[in-house]
Amino acid sequence: MQNILQHLNDPALPAAMERNFAEEMLSFGRGLPGGEVHEDTELLWFFTGRPHLNGVLLTRFAQDKTAYINTRIEETLAYFKERRVDIGWSVGPSSRPADLAAHLEEYGFVYAVDTIGMAVEIQQIQTSVPTSSELVIREVLDGETLLQLRDIEMQGFDGTQEIAQGYYDTYMKIGFGNNHPWHHYIGYLNEKAVAITSLLLHAGVAGIYGVATLPEARKQGIGATMTLHAIQEAEGLGYRIAMLSPSDMSQGIYERIGFQERCRISHYGWSFTS
Repeated sequence: MQNILQHLNDPALPAAMERNFAEEMLSFGRGLPGGEVHEDTELLWFFTGRPHLNGVLLTRFAQDKTAYINTRIEETLAYFKERRVDIGWSVGPSSRPADLAAHLEEYGFVYAVDTIGMAVEIQQIQTSVPTSSELVIREVLDGETLLQLRDIEMQGFDGTQEIAQGYYDTYMKIGFGNNHPWHHYIGYLNEKAVAITSLLLHAGVAGIYGVATLPEARKQGIGATMTLHAIQEAEGLGYRIAMLSPSDMSQGIYERIGFQERCRISHYGWSFTS
């Protein structure tokens, strides 16, 4: 079994969270037709064959010399330019060199957004947040049920059918449920599927992803209920730290549960068409 992190003050936590976030994106490289995942001692990156879902997730250059760094950036850009796609490049707590962002900007990368990484020790979770006692939660264990997750994802995130189908195709290809890193859950009210969340067990921490509720079922504590359920499932599998990235709307809820910011990852974008 992988090394399970035990405490928020573990110095390895930020890098573990970064790796968990990266693994979510790598799933698309592994799961979508034509996708690729590449890793060497310095770079971890993925390609999906789609115009915008590609990029570098982890960077640990062995040298701080500008010429060396520029060469590696140019080599990586050349791969994506040849395939005529846009890419993202993530700069996180483990990125090396420390001024990686400045090097990227010299090559036309533009800052886009930060991912806030929040974590909590599962035994320290506060359960006083409003929850739904009527919600019945079941794990997704087959492709037919996963279709319900796809449909709620599209409505809950106000996303396109193409994006939701991409998640569905990815999950089907890489696997989920028993003996897999990914676990998916659906919440039901009166036997109607109204909410979803996913759990990714990777790098010694439990990542919570894709918490969504149908618009008509919101403001009933359902999102918190789904989150806590996934965390409890992770605890049952031996995990001690849960992590996630909140939206502006959900951050206050997660803070009340006990989540604390433990890392930030800045995302830079480069467009083939610019």
